[in-house]
Amino acid sequence: MAASTHWVASSSLLLEEVESDDLLDALGDEVAREILVAGKEGPVTAEELADSCGVSESTIYRRLDRLNELGLVERCNPLLSASKGSYQTRIDGLSLSVDENGIGIQQGPSDSKLDAMETVLDVVDVQHVNYDAEEDLVDVQFKLDPELFETFMRVYGRKRDR
Repeated sequence: MAASTHWVASSSLLLEEVESDDLLDALGDEVAREILVAGKEGPVTAEELADSCGVSESTIYRRLDRLNELGLVERCNPLLSASKGSYQTRIDGLSLSVDENGIGIQQGPSDSKLDAMETVLDVVDVQHVNYDAEEDLVDVQFKLDPELFETFMRVYGRKRDR
């Protein structure tokens, strides 16, 4: 499958063009993932990362360089220590999508409720929506083919039985 290019937005820097395959390759590395998690908690030094990940500082610096190129981490407080800077994670989350154009990755925290609603609206043919603000009640009519209706009823039954 050909790599697809997507725009990854950052709240603090300009948009950067990043290959989805490059992001997936970086995220496939356990040490890189540990760096991202540690850097999300606050600035951390390469020495601290090496200790917590159980690898050498040179391994950490290679991963930091790659993660920095991809816009996932940034160096902070470089003036405090020219040789031992600290690093932090720049992102809140990534969302992965797969469609006919390939794999896409977007920066930002995933909103599972929004994602679920978008998925439902992609699948069902909504015919009518009515909202009663006093009761906080939504009445939705949609068309489903018989197979999807059976699936809907199985899922609905499981949710109701919980």
